[in-house]
Amino acid sequence: MTIHLTPVQAAAVAELAEREGDLTLHQVERASHEPAARDVYATPSGTATGYRIAPDGALSPAGKSLPAD
Repeated sequence: MTIHLTPVQAAAVAELAEREGDLTLHQVERASHEPAARDVYATPSGTATGYRIAPDGALSPAGKSLPAD
């Protein structure tokens, strides 16, 4: 699956990875009529608790998400 990031989402992912270490990224598949940029979910390696990164780069705890390896 392809993950689409806005420039500010990419910056937020980089900052989060610097703080948390390796991340697993997830994005809910979008319908064909929706814009490409959507929320991205990042889970630090070895955990099941992640973060939501909005298209505007806002980072918020997402609670339990898909576990990372």
